[in-house]
Parts: sequence; C-alpha cells; structure tokens
Amino acid sequence: MVTIVFWASGFVFTGVANNYYSPFTLAFLRMSAASVVLIIVGIIMRVGLPKLKDIPLFLTLGATGFSFYITALNKAMQTITAATAGIMTATVPIMAAVFSSLFLKEKLKPLQWIAVALEFIGIVILNWDNGEFSIVPGFWLMVVAAISFTAYNLLMRKATTKYSATQSTIYSIVASALLLSFVTPMAIREVTSAPLDGLAVVLYLGTFPSAFGFLLWTKAISLTKKLSNVTNFMFVTPLLAALLDIVVTGTISNTATVIGGIVVITGLILFNRFRKD
Repeated sequence: MVTIVFWASGFVFTGVANNYYSPFTLAFLRMSAASVVLIIVGIIMRVGLPKLKDIPLFLTLGATGFSFYITALNKAMQTITAATAGIMTATVPIMAAVFSSLFLKEKLKPLQWIAVALEFIGIVILNWDNGEFSIVPGFWLMVVAAISFTAYNLLMRKATTKYSATQSTIYSIVASALLLSFVTPMAIREVTSAPLDGLAVVLYLGTFPSAFGFLLWTKAISLTKKLSNVTNFMFVTPLLAALLDIVVTGTISNTATVIGGIVVITGLILFNRFRKD
C-alpha cells in the first residue's frame, strides 16, 4: 500500500514539476535521482552487474518502463489531471493480459472481454466534456505511455527468469537515466534557473515514487502467493491521486472524470474477479 501512495503522489508532483522543467529534462532528472539511490542500494545489497549479452534487454526495459513512459507522462500531465493519469496507468495490468492473449496465446475468458469493453466505455466517458466527445492531446500520450509500460511489464518476465526482481529494477532504471543523458546540457540550464522547490520535487519523484516505489513493489510481488493480491491495490491509485491533487494543488476532478473513473475501475475489478472464477 505504501508503494501505491508513492505512485499516486508521483502523478500529482509530476504536475507540479512541470511548472519548472520540460518533459525530457524532468524525466532525466527523475531517473538520475532514482539511479543514484538504487546504485547505493545495489552496492549495499551486492547485486553485481548484468551480463554483457543482457544489456540490450535492460536498455529496452529502461526505455519502455521509464525513459519513454516517464517522458510521455510528463508531457501528458500538461493537459490532464493526476486522477486521469492514475486511471490510465491502473489499466496496465489489463493491457498486459490482453496483449498476452493476442501475442502470447494466453487465453482470456469471455467475461473478461466484457470487462475490457466496460473499461473502454469508461474511457469514453472520461473524454466527454460539456456534452461532446473531446480528447485532449495528453490523453493520447497517456495511452501511449500505458502501452509502453505494459511492454515493460511483459519484458520484465524474461528478465526475472535470469535475475532477481530487485536486480532487474535497478538495471532498468539506471539504463533509463543513461538513455536520457543526451538532454544533460538542457537539464543543466533548466536546473540552474529553477527555484529550490523545483529541485526538491524532482528529488522526491526520483527517490520515493521511482526508486523506493519500485523496490517495494517488487518486494511485495516476491512475498505474495497470488499476484492479484498485490495488483488489486493499483485500483486505489486514481482515488488517492485525486485526493492528493486536491490537497497539493487544489485541483478538483470534473464529473466526467469521476463517473468515467468509476466505470473503468469497476471494469478492472470485474476483470480480476473473472480471472479467479
């Protein structure tokens, strides 16, 4: 549950950080801060280094799960709320199941497809504004970000057959910082002109939602007997994000976001329920 709180706050503070940094710079600074924390953790835990032949895998994981996902999230958060971002991210486990069905031949039950259709209806409601269907650019970016993060989760299956979840997380996040290092000159300019508040927000995003958030997540997965016992908590993310957004920024979600969110989360819960039946 601590991880979910970290992730929910991550959506809110990403919106705050957007006031100080461009999307690429924010992604680079966030991943760099996370990398420093995780490298220290890695040294303490003596996780070692990945094999040379596996470096392309971790570069791909770093790109899909962090470099591209975080950059797209940063850009999307310029036009959508933290609650909407949380709702879209909460669909990632379902996207992973659907993609597994389409490409990995992992069958879904008919009732699960009905749940997916319900989620789609909820997403349509999310974009219903003043009696018209209207999609802001940030929504499409969030869809792409969610698909990218879904790819990360599917690829992580391969990584964790050779390495521990902790090792895989550390290697992937460090790889993401390296992939984003091309923006270093721009990042230096933006950091030197930003107030201390901006730096504090970035350090928080890198340390808690990214570094500790993912370490705690992988630890929870390793301890649970059923993966659904952990992933079910993701359904709380949009609600926490919406509440934190009110406290931190004073932003209140509109009616379409609330109703659409309820429909999407209902679909998510039913999907998981049908999986057990």
